Amino acid sequence: MNQNAPNIHPREVRQALAWFAGVLWRGAPWAMAVGVCGQFLPAFLPAARILVIKELVDGVHAVYGQGAAGFAVVVPLLTWLAGLRLLEAMLTAVRGHAAAAVREKTSWQLQERVLEQAARVGLNEFEYREFFDRMQRALQAAYFRSYGIFRDAMSTLESAIVLCTLIALFATGHWSIPLVLFLGTAPVFYTQMRRGREIYALFHEQTPEQRRAEYLVGLVTDRDAAKEIRLYGLGDFLVRTWENLAQTLRRQRFRLTLQQQRYLFGGRLSGIGSALLALVILLYQAAYGALTLGGFFALAETIVRFQGTLFQMLRQMGDVFEQALYIRDLRSFVESPTEQGVGWEELPERPLDIAVEGVRFTYGDGPSVLNRVSLRLRPGEKLALVGANGAGKTTLVKLLLGLYPPSEGRVLYNGVDGRQLDPEILRRRCAAVFQDFVQYQRTARENIGYGQAEELGDQARVEQAALAGGSAPIVAALAAGYDATLGRYFEGGQDLSRGQWQKLALSRAYFRDAQLLVFDEPTAALDPRAELEVFRQFRALSEDKSAVFVSHRMASARVADRIIVLDEGRVLEEGTHDELMARRGEYARMFALQAQRYQ
Repeated sequence: MNQNAPNIHPREVRQALAWFAGVLWRGAPWAMAVGVCGQFLPAFLPAARILVIKELVDGVHAVYGQGAAGFAVVVPLLTWLAGLRLLEAMLTAVRGHAAAAVREKTSWQLQERVLEQAARVGLNEFEYREFFDRMQRALQAAYFRSYGIFRDAMSTLESAIVLCTLIALFATGHWSIPLVLFLGTAPVFYTQMRRGREIYALFHEQTPEQRRAEYLVGLVTDRDAAKEIRLYGLGDFLVRTWENLAQTLRRQRFRLTLQQQRYLFGGRLSGIGSALLALVILLYQAAYGALTLGGFFALAETIVRFQGTLFQMLRQMGDVFEQALYIRDLRSFVESPTEQGVGWEELPERPLDIAVEGVRFTYGDGPSVLNRVSLRLRPGEKLALVGANGAGKTTLVKLLLGLYPPSEGRVLYNGVDGRQLDPEILRRRCAAVFQDFVQYQRTARENIGYGQAEELGDQARVEQAALAGGSAPIVAALAAGYDATLGRYFEGGQDLSRGQWQKLALSRAYFRDAQLLVFDEPTAALDPRAELEVFRQFRALSEDKSAVFVSHRMASARVADRIIVLDEGRVLEEGTHDELMARRGEYARMFALQAQRYQ
């Protein structure tokens, strides 16, 4: 068992319940109100039925052998009993309908909040395994636990009301009966609290392995991975790996279940003993004539019902305690800090002038990827970042786009430190085509319009961006044009070549109408001549904007106004192509080396 699993104070349980009740009320107020009423009203029915049964037994005993006259006495009582059953059935139906409405609305609403939070947190959070564990637990809580805590809390209150009404019935018996029953079930309370804590601790411990199992499922069923999996014969191996992992998780859960059943068995034995003692007290009263026949049967039924309800309430309390642990994870995730805030400085409304001053950057706890980097990108300038793989080119681009804050140093935008700017405002002025650009399994219109989603309905702009990015002929060849679904994920989707997807990504970047365009090696799979042609096209289309070209091919960098050579996270050289060639430094050496390869 994970001894480091988070503990929880009863106050946190109350806070989780109060927070979740607020979520329920805002999401489905009428359904929640109906559900609460439908939960409480049936709580008075068990005691009412017992009273009717008592009168029925006493009535039958009094008129036993009197024929039709006796039958007439008990008919009203039977009618009452049937009416109570009918009322219970009606309330159950109403409660079930309201519960379904609450469950559906709440589950979707909470999943939406988790997704919104995931979309708002800083990109640096995605560098940490702990973030994915927290997000996984939050998603599972939103989907599987969201309604459970409300249901269990309402059931606990219903059981408490039932117990109060049954205690009132014990007034005709001996005062010690409810006390005996309470004491006999006390061990169950401790057992249920311990059970909930241990189940959550195991869930918390298993989260990383559960994510590994889900990754294997996604890998085996992934279209892009299917080719390599079949080529290398990995299918059976991956399935066996998943099976071994799943069996390990199941064994851990089974061992915990067996252990908990031993605890629960001891609690049940204690409960049986207390029930027998209560019945002995009841028989003693009956033997001395303190109870009528109907009173004896009524109290005997009350004892059975009381203990069953008490056991049920204690189990429900344990479930509430357990569910509150998951809801706490959910609340912690959706209320964690994001990039959004207040008091941001204004970004001056003029073309972007970007200055990088002494920047150092590390991913998480890893080594420095950038070391004391300083450079400037003037308005309208075309800058090329070149260097070997791992030199820090893509990382520097992410900092320029405001996706990451530097670990040290600063990035200034029109003289304002990027840390003081609203990231959303800054990014509205930026667009990029990354090497691993997204192939949205959506329509052609959306693949282009996602560059500025709020303008997605502007068909003229979509078509203009398609022309600029070179995707217009591709869309024209589709039967449904801009409404054609792309990719193979959904029925009727049409797949494209990587080059065609790339042109859609280019069109998406142009649709944004940004001041800074970044081209981060999306042409790495092309031959040098094709890449150079794409870079020239990109320069022409960014003529009135600042642009950054990223490539490990020196020849493509010639389209830029200025070239920055990066090496092991540092700026090694800077200048135009001719200047760098004249220096006969690293750029000239790499240019000559690459030129020899293509001769």
